[in-house]
This record gives sequence, C-alpha cells and structure tokens, in this order.
Amino acid sequence: MNLFGERQTSEPAHVERIKAWARATWALADDATVMVTELSCHEPGCPPVETVIALLEAPGRISRHKIHKRAGDVSQADVEALASGGDAHHGH
Repeated sequence: MNLFGERQTSEPAHVERIKAWARATWALADDATVMVTELSCHEPGCPPVETVIALLEAPGRISRHKIHKRAGDVSQADVEALASGGDAHHGH
C-alpha cells in the first residue's frame, strides 16, 4: 500500500514554471529547495490527481502545499492562492 499515491510524470516545463512561481510567491532565498510532484490518489474522497509543492527553507523547516489539479493545469494564480490562504488545499 502506497500512502502517498502514485507519482505521475509531469512535463519538466510545467514543473519548472511552478517552481519559479513558488519562489517568487513566497520570496524564497536562493538556497531554499522547491520540489513539485504530481501524485495520484485512490483513497475515497481524495482527488484523482494533485500537485504537491514542498518548500524546504531551512533544516527542519518544510511546508507542503497541495493543488487539486495536474501540474500542467496549475496557474500562477493557484500558487498565489496557496500563499494567501485562498481556495487551494494546503498543509504544513
């Protein structure tokens, strides 16, 4: 049983675009790490695919944010909504 769902293959251009938006939106330092992963979920009530943005700003300081869309469908407004506490689902 995979608790995190299956990892999907995303277009590298989509992932890089989301990373750039995340860096700008959260005003991250150059040494911060941004990871973008598209996951599928087969649990009841879970969206079929979600894009997870993980921000590693310092040792032990990690935040994870989820957008219930495929990476190719994520917009800059979706990423900005995460930072402002908007519609997109997020968690720490």
